[in-house]
Amino acid sequence: MINKHVIGRLGNQMFQYATVRAFQIKNRPNDKILLDFSEVYQKDSCGYREELSSFNISDVIYGKAKLTFRQKLWNNYLNFIKFIILVKNKFQYNVKYNQDLYKIEKRLESKMNKAGLYSFRLGYCDFKDFKKDNITFYGTFESPKYFDDIKDVLQKEFTPKYGILEHNKDLYEKINSTNSVCVTIRRGDFVTDPGFKKNLYVCDEKYFEKGLEVIKKKVKNPTFFVFSDDVEWCKKNMKFPKNTYYERGDDPTWEKLRLMYSCKHFIISNSTFSWWAQYLSRNNKKVVVAPSRWGNLSYKGDNIKTDIFEDEWTLIDV
Repeated sequence: MINKHVIGRLGNQMFQYATVRAFQIKNRPNDKILLDFSEVYQKDSCGYREELSSFNISDVIYGKAKLTFRQKLWNNYLNFIKFIILVKNKFQYNVKYNQDLYKIEKRLESKMNKAGLYSFRLGYCDFKDFKKDNITFYGTFESPKYFDDIKDVLQKEFTPKYGILEHNKDLYEKINSTNSVCVTIRRGDFVTDPGFKKNLYVCDEKYFEKGLEVIKKKVKNPTFFVFSDDVEWCKKNMKFPKNTYYERGDDPTWEKLRLMYSCKHFIISNSTFSWWAQYLSRNNKKVVVAPSRWGNLSYKGDNIKTDIFEDEWTLIDV
């Protein structure tokens, strides 16, 4: 059994599913995947919910992940180490905290893998399969290196189960018939929650203005399609060309994602949901504009970039 303790909203859930799905295909094709959404359910009132079942994912089991005794020991030890690092950093989740945690995770990962525990949070780790009967994945795994070699599988499995909603058929047609550019503007808790704003709000109005200029130079006759959790704010405060279209803002996430990945080019924000839109694109010549930082705590080795960045992106300093 391959257990995954799932956290986060849809974008995070997709990274986690993609990682364990790739591990299954490459190492354990006869094993089932069990997805444990217990932590997600606890946050349902904050907009967190299980969303993978709206897509054509593989046959999985929904239930409670069961750790072996050794896995519990390693998991508790890692949590204790994280607490010690946090104390040393005066209870601040800062770059230094991530630097220290990265080094510890790299040092412990192979030993945890031998116990059937896979728990890597920052960047990419080349997991080893020691053929334990029961294995458990913790973490966000925000790196395409985990699953790039099954991208064609994921493009099929992350297709919604449902057809285009009636009110979006004209918008969908415009996306497919133009040099469409998906612009994703993440606001919500990035601007309302003080902690999130401090650590994650890097894509301000100037970033998107620069992004529009980059696209105009790289894409012939672009048509912009804006997606946001605050569409009305975007209409009132952002300067877009006249030939700009706006998604309603109240569509289910599976519908919103399909409209987004159907676009040909992208100006993304530092959002995992935004990231998946460009990754699932069928356009091999896509232009992707992204912020130079994925947040104010990003860390991988001696580089502030994380593995979530892709080489062909055009980065704008933020």
